[in-house]
Order: sequence, then structure tokens, then C-alpha cells
Amino acid sequence: MILYTYGLRGDFALLPRLHTFIMQLKAEHNSQALVLDLGASCDEAVWHCAATKGRSTLLVLDGMGYHAVNVSGIVSSADRDRLASSVTTGMVTERHGWRYFVPPMRDGDIVVAGTPTPALKLCIVARPAEQNQLSERTLFLQAVEKGQVGMVKVDMNAMKITESAVFEMPKGLKPDATIAASIELVEDEARQAQKRQS
Repeated sequence: MILYTYGLRGDFALLPRLHTFIMQLKAEHNSQALVLDLGASCDEAVWHCAATKGRSTLLVLDGMGYHAVNVSGIVSSADRDRLASSVTTGMVTERHGWRYFVPPMRDGDIVVAGTPTPALKLCIVARPAEQNQLSERTLFLQAVEKGQVGMVKVDMNAMKITESAVFEMPKGLKPDATIAASIELVEDEARQAQKRQS
């Protein structure tokens, strides 16, 4: 099962509740889901995104257990290289892919990439598409809005989509305290970066 988001745009108020929601979806589907973000996770108009050059939301998504995040146009290639040793989240761009690893399962023949890429089993394109589509071992994921989580299940033997849905995050979800605390740390780091820049 794949769970995915798009267009978070640095909304730190959303992320602790989003984490709770993703954990609920995983529990309801009894799944070790692959969790992806299709891009636009940070926005230069948001202060912490500007101060950290796009790193802030990525660091929180890493803490939330995202397996891969499309950082094209958000994190520079130099910052991507520097961050590689400090985050477990795969940082996907048009030039960099990520090979499937959702513990305990590792499968290098499944690739998450910013553009369609040849893969022995499956390439999951980590950018929004008009609709969910699987053809020639390439999976495209329908765009979702902020506050929504997309879900797709794929039968790897028949190579077809067996189930798909878009879930609206319900109101009144309890924010995850660990993620809220990690956001405070990231914001502190962003304020220090802001001071250094001024």
C-alpha cells in the first residue's frame, strides 16, 4: 500500500495532526505502507522554509516516517548531498531516485523517482498526475490537496491498481506530541539561521 501527500507548503500547524491521520490509516489497513510526498512540501513565502532553504519541512517529514519526498525545486543539490547522512527519508529529484526500503522489506527493483525511470518491477513517479495510472511498470499518482492523503494498492503480480482512494483528514484529530516537539526544534534552528542571514 502507498500513502502519499502533496502541497504541504510548510504548514507546520497541519503536520502533527497529519501524522496522527497517517498512523490511523496504516492501522485501519493493517499495512506497512510506503509513505511518500509528491512535492511542494515547503514554500519560500513561509518564513521557516525561507530561513532553512527548504530543509525545514523535510526534517519534520523525516521524523514522521516518510520514506521518500520529492525535493525538486525545494532543496538545492548541495544541501541534498549534505542532508543525505542525517535523514533517513529518500530525497527524490528529477535526477535522483530512491530504492524501496520499508523495513523489514527491501527491494531494489522498485524505484521511486521524480520522472519515469526504467525499473525491473515498478517505478513510482513522485510527482502529481491527473489520475492514478499504471502502465509499462510505471505508476503515476493522482494529485491530492493539502489536508488529504492519497492511497493506492498495487497487485505486483498482475501489475494493476487494485484499490485507490483520497482521504480527507477529519477535524478534531489529536496532534502527535512527538511531531509537535520536533517542529519546535526545527523552528528554533530556523530562527538561528534567520539571525545568521540578517
